[in-house]
Amino acid sequence: MKQVNRFIQSVTFLMLAFLLFSGQAAYAASDSLTSRSAPDLLIRQIMGLAYESQQTVNSGPFSVGDSLKKVEKAWGAPEDLSTVAANYWSHNVRFLYDGSTGRKTITAIDDFDPQLQTIQLTMLKELIGEPVSEVEQEGMYYVTYTDYENYKVVFVFESAWINPDPNLNMYTVELAS
Repeated sequence: MKQVNRFIQSVTFLMLAFLLFSGQAAYAASDSLTSRSAPDLLIRQIMGLAYESQQTVNSGPFSVGDSLKKVEKAWGAPEDLSTVAANYWSHNVRFLYDGSTGRKTITAIDDFDPQLQTIQLTMLKELIGEPVSEVEQEGMYYVTYTDYENYKVVFVFESAWINPDPNLNMYTVELAS
């Protein structure tokens, strides 16, 4: 199992390196991409990590399905803990977990890195395509993508009623249901 995880991590690293260098080449080749390259690369990184390892940009090396105890062993106690969530504010991440299991299995990961605010709704849709669902609820706009086998990513934007092209606030990675 460790070999499989290392293989997945190696492939993910190589894919991210490739995306980084290809993004840099595209960035250098075209002035029109200058303002969009960083957000585009970030979107690709988010989707690649969700697909390959059910991780977020800031949760690595921890994935959905891992034990919260494993996170605590590596990162220390959460900065804020409830019966269903462990917040690591300094890592810009929240692990949602099943407290009924002894190992506290991680069921979803929220990532709220400030750099996410460079992503706008139109950018996301142009790069990834139409989502499987879009819902305006309680002042937030939720956009969901899934491959129905490995992952589901829910992007949480500012209200689309206030701004028709809102900025991203955070996103959640969970297993596909």
